[in-house]
Order: sequence, then C-alpha cells, then structure tokens
Amino acid sequence: MSLRTLPIADVQLIEQAEGAYFRRFLAGASAPDREVLGIRTTTFGGGMAAAMADDPSGYWSKSLGVGFDVPLDRAGLGEVVSFFRASGVESALIAVAPQVIPDDWDAICADDGLTATSAWAKFACPVDDFVSGGTDLDVRELTERDTSAWARIIREAFGMTEPDLTPMLRGVFDDPEARVFGAWDGDELVGAGAVHVVGEVASINTGGTLPSHRNRGVQSAILTARHEAAASAGCRLLTAETGLSTSSPSYRNLVRAGFAHHYDRVNWLWTA
Repeated sequence: MSLRTLPIADVQLIEQAEGAYFRRFLAGASAPDREVLGIRTTTFGGGMAAAMADDPSGYWSKSLGVGFDVPLDRAGLGEVVSFFRASGVESALIAVAPQVIPDDWDAICADDGLTATSAWAKFACPVDDFVSGGTDLDVRELTERDTSAWARIIREAFGMTEPDLTPMLRGVFDDPEARVFGAWDGDELVGAGAVHVVGEVASINTGGTLPSHRNRGVQSAILTARHEAAASAGCRLLTAETGLSTSSPSYRNLVRAGFAHHYDRVNWLWTA
C-alpha cells in the first residue's frame, strides 16, 4: 500500500477540522449533562483538547490538531498536559499528525511519560472526486427525535456502552454546521452517520451500521448523503479516519467512495 501525499496546508485543515468537530460534539451537550460527565474543552492556537472525567471507555479525553499554528515543543505539549491534569482525568490521548512531529519528540515523550498506542489511517477526498454509492433501504436525514435510535447504533456498532452518548448526540442537532443521515428498514433505524462542516472541510464521522444490516450498502449510501450535504455547503474536501486494517469494512467503504489514505497518525497515551 502506498500513501498519497497531501499538501501540508490541507493536512492542517483536515486535522483541525477533526478537532473542531470533536470539540463541538462534546461541548454541544447541555450544561447539566456536561457537569455530570465532567466535560471540559479548550483550544490551543488552532488545536484543541477535550476531557471527560466520567468516561470508562477512555476515548473522549483527547487532543487533536496541535502542532501547526504553534510548534509542538515541550512548552506546547506542557500546555496540553496541564489541561488534562486540571480536568482530573487519569489518562488522555494526544493525536499528532506525523508532519508536525519535532525532531526531539522521543525525548519530549519521555519527559512527559507519553507512549505510542494505536494509530489511525487519515483519509481525504476532494468533493469533486467522490464516488456515490447506494442501498435498497430508505436513506434520509435524522432529527432530534431519532437520538435514541442513533445512540443504539453507536452502542451496537462500536460496542461503546459507556458513557451514554445520548446527551452529545442530541446536541448535534442544535449544531447549524452538522447534519446526520440514516438508513431505515421500515420503522427501524439500522445505520447512521454525521457530517460536520468546518470551513471548506467536511468531517465525516460517527458512522455505524447494525450487524444485522451490514453488506447492504448502508454506509456507502450514507456517505453519499453526507457528500451531497458537504457539496451543498460549499466544501472542497471531505475527511475521515478509521483503523489501519485495509480489510475492514470502514476502510473499504472509504476507498470505494474515492477517499485516499494519506497518512497514519499515532495516538500518544498520557497518564496522570
């Protein structure tokens, strides 16, 4: 597999678009829900960090998009780590694009106790290069009344039973730059996915299909609906991320739709 080169300006756009949607997703929960879950978010010169104290999964405390506007040196990383410490979380992930890792990164990681864990494949697709797909199921835009059904998709597709994401999912419908589409088998929602517009970039995220309805083109059709929404919003680039396995359904769906795998991004684990 050969990765395609992406201009550094576009790398910055797609990395910071992911961070912007992630922050908006968590900050979109109501104030009482944010208090219960211990959600805090902040920005760092184009990058961001979010912390969720009540998160058994360990997924939602994360920093994204750092290292572009401000170099990721000891001081820059120290600011991110200080935020996580003040938020009271036991651990967090710091996702760093390989294009902005400094020469002394190994020493910086040793000083702050960061260790490399998983890595994600980062994808992008020019809006004009997208390849549409379809399904025999009914695909339409979701509304707030579909929140519970969407939450079920997340639980069953990703196995993420805790924390309850319903407050954040509900908040997406109040975000004027986000839209959610789903596939229906009669009255049952069987697949869904969101798109968040961040300037000229559309971040494709939170997509999943119930195991009972896989291999029916559900995600290809939902990707198509999200592409149409992004094009209508005037976006130039679509971006998404998934695991590194080239045989996974998510990976194959993105490639089939015209996305290119541009680079692998390591998640660096910080522990208190």
